[in-house]
Amino acid sequence: MHQLSGLDAMFINMEMQGFPMHVSSLSIYDPVTSKSKKLVFNNLLKLFAIKIKLNDLAILRKRLITVPGNLDCPYWQEDKNFDIHSHVKHVALPEPNDWQTLCSMVADIHAQPLRTDRPLWEAYVIEGLKNIEGIPPNAFALMIKMHHSIMDGRTGLAIYSNLHSFTPDAHENLPYGNSAFGSMGNNLASRNAESDVESDDNDDSLLIKLDSNPGVASLLNTAYINNIKKTANLAKLCGKGISLYSKVQWGLHTNKFKTLVKPKTRFNGTISSRRNIDRLNIPLDSIRMIKDIFKPLTINDVALTIIGGALRKYLQTKVELPLESLIAGIPVDPRASNDSASSGAKVNFMNVALRTDVEVPIERLYAVYKEAQASKVFTQALGENLVNDVLENLYSNLVSGALKTVVDLGILEKMPPINNTVVTNVRGYPCPMFIAGSRLIESFGMGPLIPNTGLFHTVTTCCDSLTIGITVCQEMMKDTDFYIACLRESYQELLNGVIAYNNVKQGQSTAVSNTILQERATITAPIAMDEVIHPIDEIAHSQKSITLDKKNLPRQYSDGIRSTNGANRSNRSKKNTPKNGSFVHQEISAQPIILEAEG
Repeated sequence: MHQLSGLDAMFINMEMQGFPMHVSSLSIYDPVTSKSKKLVFNNLLKLFAIKIKLNDLAILRKRLITVPGNLDCPYWQEDKNFDIHSHVKHVALPEPNDWQTLCSMVADIHAQPLRTDRPLWEAYVIEGLKNIEGIPPNAFALMIKMHHSIMDGRTGLAIYSNLHSFTPDAHENLPYGNSAFGSMGNNLASRNAESDVESDDNDDSLLIKLDSNPGVASLLNTAYINNIKKTANLAKLCGKGISLYSKVQWGLHTNKFKTLVKPKTRFNGTISSRRNIDRLNIPLDSIRMIKDIFKPLTINDVALTIIGGALRKYLQTKVELPLESLIAGIPVDPRASNDSASSGAKVNFMNVALRTDVEVPIERLYAVYKEAQASKVFTQALGENLVNDVLENLYSNLVSGALKTVVDLGILEKMPPINNTVVTNVRGYPCPMFIAGSRLIESFGMGPLIPNTGLFHTVTTCCDSLTIGITVCQEMMKDTDFYIACLRESYQELLNGVIAYNNVKQGQSTAVSNTILQERATITAPIAMDEVIHPIDEIAHSQKSITLDKKNLPRQYSDGIRSTNGANRSNRSKKNTPKNGSFVHQEISAQPIILEAEG
């Protein structure tokens, strides 16, 4: 039995009506690689049972124990009545068995809170995916829901990896006997007293471990001792806070920091209890091509640019696009690369402008890159473990009471938004993966919505695809299919612009090839960010003799040929005197003709 960290406890305390704090994934598999060539539900059920029973996924058989009066963080305790059948369920997709039906079913499941009287996770095996384009008719889906207090991106990948293998026959030798369904609590209490210590990755020596079955008196006594230690640590945090305040003031005085204005959009306001979900699959090769041309861009920079373009298109259509850029809240994993945590959450947070105020995709790509770098500098200045350090030392009942008060009174909805959407990156494996012999076709995640932010994006890489998934309040976006079309168009415009630019840079025709593979062959060397020049400016000012053919250029570029001084493009320079917002590193505005990265 071990105690939750302050951050994990916060996710428990945030669990309120209409705001379930779990994360979900939807994965689709082709069973043609399995021995039976079809879905065998019992094999999946036994796989979960064995992995949990053998301690590979020990956290999945632990339930929550709360401290009376919420005077301290809760504990994980072995559930002696654990029943795998209560957690892994077999359902069928109703007619017409298409993608919209699957999204509707999964969204309804995702919107329902988890039961707190048993381990905080569920899995649904969904068959009947007969009429989904690009998916084999005998394929099945696996939806997994886990509370955010159990996992974040890093620990979620560890749990996901334990259920999968790199070859289809890796799970054939598991003991698929009836013993896999035996009681998992009765014989494991003594065995797991040791595993509790090993799996406790909170790394906090000030929290005391309790016996496996503590009484109320023991819980309250431990809470008393922990709160005394937290009081001492709060004094240290106050000293750190003064130092951070001085850093911010210095940054403002030297123009190193600026504020990000967060405009209020349709995605900020009262969140309903209903959800919509959807996704867009993008060839990972094309994303890598874009980032390789414009080094040192990352896949995340490209994904944020695509999302920014999609939000711009969507809100423009609704005549709701604000003058200021929309802001994305991005969770950051502060763990070291060698941290092998298998449960719990550890996260920091930064805000990045999506530059929805920039129309031309290739300019937005550069601007987002600069914004992301600036936000990283600011986050590092504040300390990568700031969120965890603060929550670890706040009194649990104070955090719980404050959260419930502001949500119940709707205070957050009346305040300026913290951000306009959340974008999180979930790293996958670049090679084929299998579960019980069935090959993984695609996978994407769904996140929890928080008060006043009703849109959540997940960016997932899986085999040869990058998938952008969305979770959104149903009242804020009923036309998810249109938003997916905006994402697709934003991606295509960015790709076309990059290809056109690269062709001009290589001194070739400006014609855009119909296939990515043909265009990739023209790329001979990466182009550094300090060499980035707008394609139209390159054409206009080049000494080479190039014949312009507007029909072969992306629309946004052909529209801009009339003006070579950038006057017809969005003004990317913003004043540094907003009334509200959060501080980030000062962004250096791109010039209208030449985009130059500064050191």
